[in-house]
Amino acid sequence: MLVNERKLKIINLLMQQRRATLEELIEVTESSISTLRRDLNDLEEEKKLRRVHGGAELIQDLSKELSIFEKTSKNVHEKQIIANKALKKIKEGDVIFLDAGTTTGSMIAGIKQLKKELTIVTNSVTHASNLVAEHLTVYILGGCVKKTTDAITGSVALSQLKNYRFNLAFIGANAFVEESGVMTPDSEEAAIKRQAILQADEAFVLIDSSKIGQTSFVRFAQADEVIMITELEKK
Repeated sequence: MLVNERKLKIINLLMQQRRATLEELIEVTESSISTLRRDLNDLEEEKKLRRVHGGAELIQDLSKELSIFEKTSKNVHEKQIIANKALKKIKEGDVIFLDAGTTTGSMIAGIKQLKKELTIVTNSVTHASNLVAEHLTVYILGGCVKKTTDAITGSVALSQLKNYRFNLAFIGANAFVEESGVMTPDSEEAAIKRQAILQADEAFVLIDSSKIGQTSFVRFAQADEVIMITELEKK
């Protein structure tokens, strides 16, 4: 395999999962450890990746976010596991905040199947339309719709949100580090997430394991302010 082909395979793998072990990279490039290390050194000098202990990770643009269409096809199985765990938290009569995003969106079919009388507030146009059901009372925040993520943000949405109280809030996130907290690239979306957490008796962050250990631009909660739900089994 030519050197440029190997490098392209390395970058493609990191774009899929952000971080990869040396063993994974050896397998995908079909190269020796010495050849792989030379390729990784070259790519690090080109500022395309960062070497980490036991592997490499993609260098992140902390303010960049995938569109909702790009997110829809990523980690689908993991998102459904997370959604199923989150659904178990819901009780009859609960008032819920459902954040915009594909992971929270994975809860919607299950919410409808619960057949519980619920009141749901969301900042997602898509979520609101998908939540239409006889046993659900749905409110949608007003404000500006961010086209890439379908999230309603801005001062109007934030002001409206402050008038509500929730039994439960289910929040999406882009990154989590224990010491740094829970993060997202957009400051206006972060403000909505933050306020929803403050208005809720219990706030759950729904995040798949590929985002754990990653960082993003804006922190909206400390680790001890929320309950994390991932696809990983509790030890």
